[in-house]
Amino acid sequence: MRAKRKTLKFGIGLGIILMTLGWLAYSGIQESKTYYVTVAELQAKPDAFHRRYRVAGNVEAGSIRRSEGRVEFRLEEQGKLLPIVYTGKEPLPDTLQDGAQAMADGRYQEGGVFHAETVQAKCASKYAPAAPEGGSAPEGVSGPQKMTTYVPPKSAS
Repeated sequence: MRAKRKTLKFGIGLGIILMTLGWLAYSGIQESKTYYVTVAELQAKPDAFHRRYRVAGNVEAGSIRRSEGRVEFRLEEQGKLLPIVYTGKEPLPDTLQDGAQAMADGRYQEGGVFHAETVQAKCASKYAPAAPEGGSAPEGVSGPQKMTTYVPPKSAS
């Protein structure tokens, strides 16, 4: 009788441990899911609040406001604007400028503000090869363009 009771307690304890580990694994997977949505899709979802999303668009001109430990800006996509607030510890890239393409990863909060945990920005300028001097542009390239060339520093010997 005593051995059965001991086995029963062990089985119940093992069951509780396994259920706890299963719940932790499930909740960890749910928490790490990030859905990519457009600004319009995010604003149209009635149940979008507090979930993790990744949203991209162009930084609206004149919308970047930097203060200590906080950066606010707006992403524009297809005529829709999304206010973004970033309060992360990592400094934002220098490429976060007016008109640059940016992607924010974080949570959409009630009130229509997106709280970003990470922000990536793409350089707003484009690079293209220059036309050779005294000649025409290479095939497939039109108009005046500038190419930069890396020149290694001379060694001091």
